This record gives sequence, C-alpha cells and structure tokens, in this order.
Amino acid sequence: MTTQPGQVVFTRGGLPESVHTVHVAVVNASGKVVAACGDAGLVTFPRSSSKPVQALPLALAAPELPGDELAVACASHAGTPEHLAVVARLLARSGSTVADLRCGTHPPFDPGAAADLIRQGEAPTPLHHNCSGKHAGMLLACVRHGWPREGYTEHGHPLQVRIRELHAELGGVGLEDVQAGTDGCSVPAFALPLHATARIFARLAAPQGELAPALERIFQAMTAHPFLIAGPGRLDTTLMPLVPGLAAKMGAEAFYGLALRQTPRGPLGVAFKIVDGGERARPHVALAVLEALGVPVTPELRALAPATLTNWAGREVGGVEAQVGLTWG
Repeated sequence: MTTQPGQVVFTRGGLPESVHTVHVAVVNASGKVVAACGDAGLVTFPRSSSKPVQALPLALAAPELPGDELAVACASHAGTPEHLAVVARLLARSGSTVADLRCGTHPPFDPGAAADLIRQGEAPTPLHHNCSGKHAGMLLACVRHGWPREGYTEHGHPLQVRIRELHAELGGVGLEDVQAGTDGCSVPAFALPLHATARIFARLAAPQGELAPALERIFQAMTAHPFLIAGPGRLDTTLMPLVPGLAAKMGAEAFYGLALRQTPRGPLGVAFKIVDGGERARPHVALAVLEALGVPVTPELRALAPATLTNWAGREVGGVEAQVGLTWG
C-alpha cells in the first residue's frame, strides 16, 4: 500500500522552518496491512526497535528469567544506577563480566548519571552503553542454547543467524528480504519493509503460534517495566503508562514501533520512519497515529507533543503540525 507520505512541519514566525517526511504502516493481528501513510513497503532499518525480536532467543531459552531482566534486554537504557543494577544481574547469569560485552562505550544518556560519573572522576564502561542489556541477554542466550559466546556479535554467529530468521518469520517475508548492516553496538542491524516491522509489532500485540509464550513474556516485561526500556523523560518510558495495552520501542534515526492491544479495530502493530532521522518529530507522529487509530488522547498524552514552540525565555516562537493522514485499506 502506497499513499501520500505524511509530514511534520515546524514553523517559526508563521513560516515553515523544517519539514520531516513520514512513512507509516499499520498491520492487524492477521498480518494484513490495514492502513498506511506513505510507502508501507519502504525498506529501512528499525535499529533498536528490533530489540524485542533480538530478545526472543533469550526469552525462549530462559523462561524463568525475571521480567525486569527481560525488559532491560529489550532496552535502549539511559545508564542510570537502576538500569546498571539490572544489567549487571543479567550479565552475571551467564558467568560473563563487563569485559565480555562487545557493545562499545559511551556516556550515559541520562544527564544526571553522566554528571555523576564526571563528579566521581570515573569513565563510562560498556555497562553504561544503552545496548548493554541487549548484549548481556545475548550472552545468556548463547550459553543456554549451547552456542559460543565468542564472536556473538558477528553476522555468521548462530545467534545472529537465528535473529535474522526471526525477523523474516515474524515479519512475514522471505529471508532474502531481510537485508543486513551493522548497528552502532556492533551486532547486525536488519533492514526490512516497513509493513514487515509493523507485522512484528502486531505479533507482539497479539501473540500466536509456537513463539506466543515468549512474545507474551516480552510484552509483559516491557509494559511492566517502562522505566527500564528507556529512562527519565524519554518517549518509551513516558508513553507506555499513558496508553493501556501499549508496548513501544524507539529506534535510532527516528524509527518507532508500537504494539497496541486495545484499539477500536482490535490489536494492531505500527511502524513508522521519519525519513531524515529527525527524532524531535517522533512524539508528534506517535500522537497523530494513536489519535488516528482511535486511542483517546488525554491531556497527558497531548503534553508529549506540544503544538507550540517556546524559547529559553518561555516565549512562544513557533508551532508544530503533524500531517499524518492514514489511508485505510
């Protein structure tokens, strides 16, 4: 399904200042594309929106894993002490240490946590990387499945081969339709049609088949622990508690995946991509899509995507308009 792409327009002084083009796909529990805005077949990288799929081998191999540890395996966390404690616990389950993580190192996303490190004269470690929970989960999945921990980030490793297969299976596409690059944390990043990623989130919203128990555990972990999925002030963490039956996962370069259990049209999966990577437009698209799907927009939800822009002095200087019209098939 291909329609006119959506736009998020930021204005200043009544004039358009920046325009972000948007593509959206909506899939129902049967795997059918039921609505779109733009090109539902756009091939793009979900980036961290793939984390629920990347956590599936872990969920399958460790059914007893506590929900908070499964949640942090799906997370792009902010590096707060609360996040680090859960990642460390997950890491220890496989007999691994921080030295075994191959995600690299960056300062915590949370400004307070980053400032604390500076005050303490400490450097960030791989544990602070937003993907360290995913990597800790991958190490445990390797141990439980009998795969080597060494080389777990490589494209040919059994874990990554299985994750690529799961993208194809859940997305309803052929393996040849799942293209591969390398993510910022060194694991494979898989690209697939937008409707396929929406179908993955529809499967998360309405699990079925032999993967259903593991998908259900991932959904429950994400929705029960929204703070662990992202962190203070970040969209996943603030959005999920405001929408009953929603699991949401952001990806880099302005991708977003939504698994909705309670809409007038039943369970739905949504994936959208803001083409230029303009992440400031993401909450505006999310709100417009939720409203189009019949989700009641409360004042708390509306506050996530203000229609006015203010400067540092608190003066109104511009506005934002999300033009995301879904065409129903």
